[in-house]
Order: sequence, then C-alpha cells, then structure tokens
Amino acid sequence: MSNIYKGRGSAADNEQMIKVLDDVFFRDEVPEIHFLSLLPKLYKDKYEPAYNNFMIKEDGEIKASVGLFPLTMNAGGVQLKIGGIGNVAVARDSRGKGYMIECMKMALDQMKNDGTDISLLGGQRQRYEYFGYEPAGAQLSVEINRRNIGYIKGDDYTNSYTAKVISQDDSELIAAVKALHESTGVYVNRPKEDYEDILRSWSCIPYAAFDNGEFKGYFCRRGEGGIQEFRPVNVQDGLDLALCVLNTIEKDSFSFELPLYDTELCEYFCVNSNGTELSHSENTNVLNYKKFILAFLSIKARRVNLGEGSLVLLIHGYKKDEQLRISVKGKEVTVEETADAPDIELEHLEAMRFIAGLYCGSGQKLPAFAAGWFPVDYFFYSQDNV
Repeated sequence: MSNIYKGRGSAADNEQMIKVLDDVFFRDEVPEIHFLSLLPKLYKDKYEPAYNNFMIKEDGEIKASVGLFPLTMNAGGVQLKIGGIGNVAVARDSRGKGYMIECMKMALDQMKNDGTDISLLGGQRQRYEYFGYEPAGAQLSVEINRRNIGYIKGDDYTNSYTAKVISQDDSELIAAVKALHESTGVYVNRPKEDYEDILRSWSCIPYAAFDNGEFKGYFCRRGEGGIQEFRPVNVQDGLDLALCVLNTIEKDSFSFELPLYDTELCEYFCVNSNGTELSHSENTNVLNYKKFILAFLSIKARRVNLGEGSLVLLIHGYKKDEQLRISVKGKEVTVEETADAPDIELEHLEAMRFIAGLYCGSGQKLPAFAAGWFPVDYFFYSQDNV
C-alpha cells in the first residue's frame, strides 16, 4: 500500500512540483513552455512555490497539486485578503482518483479558516462552479489600430516616443511605474523588489515609454502583440502611447482592458479607440460579501451618482450565510450585518451574478433606487492573476 501525504509542500518539493506541472500543462507545446518562465513571480524558489501548493504525494511522488497564492488588495481604502488559485493539476497516471477535488477543498478550507475575503482563478466556468467560482467583474476591452489613429491625428502623424524594456535594475523607473499603477487607488500590492517578476507574468515584456527623456507611461507586451497593461501618465496622451505600442510591437492593431473606475481613461478611449466592449474580469469566489460589497460599491459610488436608500440581502454564501443591510447616502456606502427581514434572498452563485456579474435576472427584483448599484466596480489586472 502506498504512503499517501496530503497537505502543503515544502522547499524540497519545488523542483519536482514544477516538473510535474510542466508535464501536465505543457508536454506537447512547441516551442516549450515552463511555469518558471511563465510566472516567475510565483515559481522562483524565493517565493516558496511548493509551500503555496496543497498537494497529494504517493510514496514521495507528487500526483496532484493546487496552488493557493496570497495577495492583498487596496480597494479604495478597504484592505482585502485575496487567495489566487493556480496550477490545478493531476499527474497523468493518477486521474480519476478524486485528487483534484481533494486539493481544491484543502485550499478552500485554508481560505475559509484564515479570513480570505475573495478567491480568484482562471479556468473553464462549469468546472469550477462546483467549488463556488463564477465569472464576475467588468472590464472595458479597447481596440486600437493605425487607421483609427490616422483618422483622428492625420494619416502622416508621427511622434518622438521611444520604448525601453524595464528591468529590475531600473529602480527609479519601477517606482514611477508603481506610482502610476496605484494612482487610481485600487490595486493589488506589488512589492517594489518583485515588480519586474510581476510585470513579466504570462510571458510578458514590460516597457516604459519616453518622449525626449520624459516618462510618458508603460505597457506590457504578451506574445506577438497582446497588451496586458497600458497606462499613460496623462490621459490625453493615450493615442501617442498607443502609437508607441504599435511601433514597438510592429503590428497594425492591439487591444487591452481597463477597469470602469478608471473613468478618465475609459471616457477617452470610448471616444478615441476603434471600438470597445464590456466583458467579465475573472472567475471569482466571494468569501466575505460584507467587505466585497463595501469595497467595490464604494468605488462605484465615487464614479457615478447612485440612488439613495437601504436594502437587505440574505446571501447563502460559500463560506457562510450573510444577512446584510446595504445603505447608500450620497457618496457614502455602509454595509452592516442585520437581523431585519431580507428584501432579496440569494444562493451563492446567483449572489455573485447579482452583485458583480454583467447580467443577472434577479436584478430585476431591485427597487428603483438600487437599480444602479449593481454590478459593483470589481476588476482584476491580468498581471496579478495566478
């Protein structure tokens, strides 16, 4: 009978775990892909990758592994504890044993016990609904091309922008990029010493843009031309930074995503881009609805004028039931536990669609004053995903 271990990994497991993950996800990829180069911010030894995984081993061999990577988020002054789920993997010779479910449950139990507020992951929707995850949040997808810049700026328009690859040695530049990224007041905390690894997530190359030596913004290039993050220092320089991107990647078009709370950039590109569309941000599992609603409805209240009033929700959450009174008065949002009778009762997945989804039929039950409260302004940048 095999000796079975179930629990966190240790530093001694790092090398074996990454080999197993590479085999599960990338065995047939050409050119080769490796987790260490794909996500250096997670899998370098200094980030304790195996400790941040719940795994099952048979006689010392890793057969299944699920990463739980801790993050903290400043959401307009509300501090949120985030658990990112990644590398959900079962070795090819161990499938059908229920190991994936066991590892996911170990990770979820850890988050329930340690006070995690929100968990997120990337993956097939129906596969992860079982564990409480649902597409959530809203992002504005922006498409830019040379022709639309030509119509606005003139067919022969050029600028003197240049792009420089950002390295960890560029301490002053990283500080400028970090300050620019955090200027909205909603961001995942990114340690300065780890910033290059974070920007290089998902095989990205980070660039800073300059005009005659003046820092004008930054962007992250993924693969042959996808852009993960895009931010000018000054909103009105958006098309100039976009032209710099096009010249750097040597393409005729690119797209990127913006959070709706980034109001000035969204308004600028709704006018000056080739096109925009709304889509969900990330599969999410809300473990603390009280803090989630307070944070992201408060952010929305700063962006738009919300109807004033008070509403009681009874949510049968993944972690626990929460009976909450949500109140809006002017720009102030409060969320408090209450024993008052609920106006609306929701199961967990429906609650996430109701609060943070782009469409939910239950939203038609809202009184007129609350019709604009949801979805809240929830968004997650790709470079912070695991």
